[in-house]
Amino acid sequence: MSELIGANWIILTPIIVLSVAALGVIIERTLFFLRIRPGSESVFTQTISGIGNIPAVNLLNQLSEYSESPAVKLLDFALTTQIRKVPQIYKQRLEALRDRQLDKMEQNLPILNGIGNVATLMGLFGTVSGMIRAFSRMNETGNSDPYILAGGISQALITTAAGLAVAIPAMLANHLFEAVVDRHAEQMNEVVNECLSISGVQYARKRESKTSPA
Repeated sequence: MSELIGANWIILTPIIVLSVAALGVIIERTLFFLRIRPGSESVFTQTISGIGNIPAVNLLNQLSEYSESPAVKLLDFALTTQIRKVPQIYKQRLEALRDRQLDKMEQNLPILNGIGNVATLMGLFGTVSGMIRAFSRMNETGNSDPYILAGGISQALITTAAGLAVAIPAMLANHLFEAVVDRHAEQMNEVVNECLSISGVQYARKRESKTSPA
C-alpha cells in the first residue's frame, strides 16, 4: 500500500488537503446546526396558530428552549417590532431578516459541494494519467505481461478510491445539511406568512374604523 501511495503522491496530496478541509467544514456546520436546532413541529405549529390571539410574551415562552432557532428569532422580531404597524416596511424587514438567516445557514455548503466534485475529478485524473503511464511503459518495453499491466492499473486506481473516499462523505453531509436548511426555511416562511396575514387584517380593520362614519 505504501508503494501505491508513493507512486501517486502528486495527486494524493491535494486530495488529502481536500479531505481535511471537508472535515473542518462538516464539524463546523454540525456544531452550528446543533446550536440552532429547529423547534418541535407540533409545538411550533401550535405557537404560530396563536399569533394574534395570545400575547407575544406567552408565545415566545413556549419556544424558549429553541431561542437560537432562526424561526424563533424571526418570530421574536415579528411580534415585538414597532414597524408592524406599517405593513409594507414590516414585510420588507421580515423577508430581509429571513434571507439573512438563510445565508448564514447556507454558509460553507457550496464549499463542501465543491470539495466533493473536485475530489472525484482529481481521483479520476490520477487514474487516467496512471493508466497512460502504464500502457506507455508496456509499449516502450514491448512487454505485454498481464501481471505487469495489472500492477500499473492498481497503482492508477488508488487515486480514484481516495477521491471517492473524500467525495462520498462530503456530498452526503452536504445533502443532510441542505435538508436541515430546508426545514428551517419552512418554519421561517410559516412565521412570515402568518405574521403578514395577521398584520394585514389588523391594518385593514384600523383603516375601516377610521373611514367609518361617526
